[in-house]
Amino acid sequence: LWIQLQTNDKNLVNISIKSAQRMLSTYARAMEETQLLLDNNFITAVETISALKSMLIVTGLGKSGLVGQKAAATLSSTGTPASFVHPVEALHGDLGVVAKGSAMIAISKGGGNEETIEFARQFRAVVGGPVITLTEPNSRLEELSDLALHIPKLPEIDEWDLAPTTSTMTSMAMLDVLAICVQQNKGLSAADFAQFHPSGTLGKRLLLEVKDLMIAGENLPLKSASQPFAEVIYEISSKGIGMVLLTQDNGDLMGVLTDGDIRRLIERGENVTQMTALECIQASRRENDLPPVDRASANPHTKAIECLERMQRDQITSLVILENKKPIGIVRMQDLVAAGL
Repeated sequence: LWIQLQTNDKNLVNISIKSAQRMLSTYARAMEETQLLLDNNFITAVETISALKSMLIVTGLGKSGLVGQKAAATLSSTGTPASFVHPVEALHGDLGVVAKGSAMIAISKGGGNEETIEFARQFRAVVGGPVITLTEPNSRLEELSDLALHIPKLPEIDEWDLAPTTSTMTSMAMLDVLAICVQQNKGLSAADFAQFHPSGTLGKRLLLEVKDLMIAGENLPLKSASQPFAEVIYEISSKGIGMVLLTQDNGDLMGVLTDGDIRRLIERGENVTQMTALECIQASRRENDLPPVDRASANPHTKAIECLERMQRDQITSLVILENKKPIGIVRMQDLVAAGL
């Protein structure tokens, strides 16, 4: 009996996997058929939306409405101001949010949803803007459109052909492609995309400069190399980052002295209390002990992500930020990681 149960369980798993594979194959075929439905209307839709000076309204009911909400978010995030408006709410007052000069994308699988049809009709009458529809071919909604886009008329993937699956997948794919083609047609760059996502990872990588994250001003440990050891050790301890930047008489960076350098000197028996900062740094270093200043520094407008990549490549944990050879800040790897880079 136990062997029989194990065998039955294994057969159930195999059936489930085969069923899932068959469904995914259906999706793959649906994508191929969706490609075949692209025509000049798609190109015109891209050009129309690209030239739009007002809000793009996206609408749909039920699962088409959920697709529409995602499409509006994708369009907005790629440089096209878009807003989802529920067709029922629009017919009960929300049509007032639609301004002249707007365009509409109306989504409906079969194109027979009465609320969506009526909203599209009212939009044309009140706003007069172009209506782009996305339905299966030859729908009632399409009759109201200025530009008709299509998804293939295919069965859904459930055994009763009821759950919106294939249709929502093809609709969402078509609208994603439309949004990206509009973005490309507008000539928007990755930096433009980052402007719409300033708090996201991409936005931070493309927008954040090291000056936004560096330790600077009164918090920057900074001393002349001619200062006595007592002054240097106080600066290291009071600023709390384990190092001090040492400058030449003209203010240019001479080097960096860390608490680790001082520990190494004490371990070697050096009388550090009788040394100047310059003598400490000279005594603590071997010739190739640390990377040279030009490799361990950056300017304030260097992208923060470039600083992080340089630290990882050179296996260092901090960079001195220089402006005209003068130190104005320090950025540490921990600061960059904490910023979400």
